[in-house]
Amino acid sequence: MTLRDTLENKYYSSAMLLFIFCYAFFNIKYHHLGDLFLGFILIGSIPLLVLHKNKIFKDPVIIVLMLTLTAQILSWINSLIFAPEFAAEVPKLDRLGKLFVFFFIAYWLKGRLKNIAFLWLFFIFGFLFAIVMNVDLHLLFEFAQEQQRADFSIKNAQFDSMLAGSSLLMSLSLFYITLQSSRFSKEIKILLLFGISLLIVLFTYLVLITQSRQVWLGLISIAIVGPVSFAVIYKSKNLKFLALSYLAVIGVLFLFSTSTIVQKRFLEEQNVVHSIFENNETIEMSSIGIRVNSWLDAAEWIQRHPILGLDSEAIAEVIHQSEKFDAALKKQFGHLHNFFIETLVAYGFVGLLLILALYYFILRGTQTSSLSEDEKKYHLLAGICFVTYWLIINNFETFNSRMLGVFAHNIIFASFYTFHISAYLKENAQK
Repeated sequence: MTLRDTLENKYYSSAMLLFIFCYAFFNIKYHHLGDLFLGFILIGSIPLLVLHKNKIFKDPVIIVLMLTLTAQILSWINSLIFAPEFAAEVPKLDRLGKLFVFFFIAYWLKGRLKNIAFLWLFFIFGFLFAIVMNVDLHLLFEFAQEQQRADFSIKNAQFDSMLAGSSLLMSLSLFYITLQSSRFSKEIKILLLFGISLLIVLFTYLVLITQSRQVWLGLISIAIVGPVSFAVIYKSKNLKFLALSYLAVIGVLFLFSTSTIVQKRFLEEQNVVHSIFENNETIEMSSIGIRVNSWLDAAEWIQRHPILGLDSEAIAEVIHQSEKFDAALKKQFGHLHNFFIETLVAYGFVGLLLILALYYFILRGTQTSSLSEDEKKYHLLAGICFVTYWLIINNFETFNSRMLGVFAHNIIFASFYTFHISAYLKENAQK
C-alpha cells in the first residue's frame, strides 16, 4: 500500500476523525487523555507531510510557522547576548509552534460542514461534560441568585468563560448552518434548531455567571464589528438594515447592562479605573490594576528590545524585576495577562506580526477554497467574528499560551482553514 493509498483510505481517514473528535471531547476534563489523542493526530498526519511535501511547504500557514520558529530561535540568541543571566539553555519552540496544530486537524476535516459540525458538538459537549463532572448542577442557579462568580474548577473562572463564549459562538453558527441546510426534513430541522437554541440560552447564561469582562467585551466587539462586516462582505447598501442592526445591538447591550451581576462586576473597580485615567503614579493591585501595572513594566522591556524581544524567559522577569509588585504578588504571577504584550516582550514586533499574519491567512483561506460564493461570504463573516473574539480576549489573558486556550484556538481555526487546505492539496493530488 502506497502513502497515497494510506492517506486516502476511508478507514484511515475515519480513524483520524475519531481521534480528533475524542480530542475535542476529552481534553477539557482529561487533559492527559486529550494529549494521547493529539499525539495520534500528529503521528497519523506524518504521511501528509511526505506525500504533499512539494506543495505543503508552500502553504502560507506553514511558511508563517517556519518563520515563527526562526523568530523564536533568533529571540533566544538575542537573550543569550543581552540577558544571559536568565536566558534558557535551549529555545522553547513550542510556545508559539503549538498554535499551528490546527493545520493538521483542518486537513482531516476535509472541508466538510458535517465534520465541522460534529467537531463543534464534541467540543461543546466536552465542555458540558467537564462542568457536570466538576460541579453540582444546582450550584449553577445559586451562582446567579447570590451574584457570585461561577467557577467550574476546570482551571479558573476566566477559562470557564472563554470556553462558554467559544461554545456560544459555535452554537450560533450551528444554528445558521442548520437553518440553511437542505439535508433535513422540516420536522428534523425544527427539532435540531430547538436543541441548538437551548444551547445558545445555556451558554449565554454561563457567560453571564462566569463574569469574565474580557469575554463580555469580546462578544460586544463582535456585535459592533458584525453588522458592518456583513455590509462589506455582502456588498449591501441597505443603510436601513445596518441602522436597525445597530439599534438591536444597542437594545441588547442595554438589557445586558441592567443585570445586577454586570453592574456589580463593572463597578467594583471603578476607583482603579479612575486612577488609571488620572495618570496616578500608584495603581491599586486589583484585577485591573495588576494587569495595567504589568503592562507598564512590560513597555520598558519592549522599548529596549523592540525587534526580536528577549525570548519567553523574559516574560516572568518583567514581574520578578518589577518595583511595583511585592514579594507575594511576584510569587503568584509569572505572566502579563496579555498574550500580545507577552509576544512583544518575548519575540518583539517580528513575533507579533507573524501571529497577526497567521490570523490573516486563516481568514483568507475561507476565500481560496472550492466553496460556493454564498458559502465563502458566510464563512468569512463567521471567521471575522471568531477572530475578533479571540483577539479581544487575548488582550486581557494569555489564552494562547495556556493549554485550554491553545486547545480552543486549534479547534476553532481548524474549522475555518479546512476549506482552503482541502482544496489546495486536493488539486495537488489530482495533478
